Amino acid sequence: MKKRIVFDRIGDMKYISHLDTIRFLERLFKKTGITIKHSEGFTPRPKLSFGNPVSLGDEAYNELMDAEIISELSNEEIVELLNSNSPEGFKFHEIYDVPKKSGIANDFDILIYEVEGCTADIDGLENLLNREEIIEIREKRGKTQERNLKEKIADFKRIGNKIFLELYNISPKGLFTLAEIDSKDLKVTRMGYKKSN
Repeated sequence: MKKRIVFDRIGDMKYISHLDTIRFLERLFKKTGITIKHSEGFTPRPKLSFGNPVSLGDEAYNELMDAEIISELSNEEIVELLNSNSPEGFKFHEIYDVPKKSGIANDFDILIYEVEGCTADIDGLENLLNREEIIEIREKRGKTQERNLKEKIADFKRIGNKIFLELYNISPKGLFTLAEIDSKDLKVTRMGYKKSN
């Protein structure tokens, strides 16, 4: 049965990379005795899939992971087993069944972020977000590419020294660069996913 698992990665766990998060979760399932379907071939891997990677150092709430679980356990039993074997900073709080062909990237196209910083940085970011166009120029394979990041912004609002961003499957890091803000000066939290209408 394919299941979608909702979890938080917070506290000191925000300092482990996306690849280390995957390895940790693979070991966690093994430790709990929850059997997951594996890929075929010479090096079988557990069939786990994830949403967009979370940047190192960013806390993430309501992260999503799909797993094909073979064990005959209820969703409540799976949550309990995962939580009782997890270190502080990983919290599992919901599991539900999804169709086999369902995928996180197809089911959700908007990432929700909370960005907090000093007044000057948040002013700069808000000014950038209010522009008609936000052109990002990048070098890729010796070619110059440009894209309008304004098209990747579904919505935003400011409350005090926080900006709540809804982005179409991109990280906000490119916006920080264009606003000439050092991302180390900001507290970035990924709050979850949603589907555009």
